[in-house]
Amino acid sequence: MILPGMGAISEILPVFSKKSIYGYKAIVLSSLAIAFVGYFVWGHHMFTSGMSGRALYAFSFLTFLVAIPSAIKVFNWVATMHKGSLVLQTPFFWAVSFIFVFMIGGISGLVLGSLATNVHVHDTHFVVAHFHFIVFGGTGFSFLAALHYWYPKMFGRMYDMNWANIGWVTFFSGFLTLYMPMFQLGMQGLPRRYYDYLPEFHLGNIISSLGAMLMIFGIIIIFTNLVRSARYGTKTSEKNPWNGKTLEWEADTPPTLENWEEIPTAKEHPYDYK
Repeated sequence: MILPGMGAISEILPVFSKKSIYGYKAIVLSSLAIAFVGYFVWGHHMFTSGMSGRALYAFSFLTFLVAIPSAIKVFNWVATMHKGSLVLQTPFFWAVSFIFVFMIGGISGLVLGSLATNVHVHDTHFVVAHFHFIVFGGTGFSFLAALHYWYPKMFGRMYDMNWANIGWVTFFSGFLTLYMPMFQLGMQGLPRRYYDYLPEFHLGNIISSLGAMLMIFGIIIIFTNLVRSARYGTKTSEKNPWNGKTLEWEADTPPTLENWEEIPTAKEHPYDYK
């Protein structure tokens, strides 16, 4: 689920860093490695089910192994931004926040991949927090980054940048407020999928509930701005407002039925910024 999102982040960061993507081959190979190793890690959901010792060690090793290509991607993304001419626009904010939450999700995944610690936090709110930092924080944040990045290409109009940034701040703050306390709740032993809980878990659940409300408010701001701007937003005066290097920005904005009147010529590498 997250691999297309990682691809979108790798498209966005060079554009807003005005710098060639760092380690292009490593990014491609790490994507293939995640896809391949990801087929064999399903057993880490069953560490407490009574499987054999050999299976436990094998799935634990594979879980740690898949973290290596994931970390390679993070290093490539950070190195791409390093000493770049950063353009602080909404898609860039979403891309950077994706890296932040993905790192937290990945590090917490190592806790769950370890047999010694998994037995204590298995099926607790710690798992809920980890899962959402990876799947929702990863896939969801990258989707919103891509939506804000390709929005002018899709509709030929620009969204209100101020409201887009307010929506991002509200959503990001709500996300952290919702899921960060769950790590602590899980370490305290609160099981997931329980409709009630003991008094000692009350504070963490209240904070999470407030975070959920804040995040929903952020979603409303984001999509209200995007939907309204699709009809009333300022028309883009140029077909390539972000100065992207990939071929879709050579087509008309919004794209015509056949995209191009004649086959376009690729004049340079899509991720090269001199």
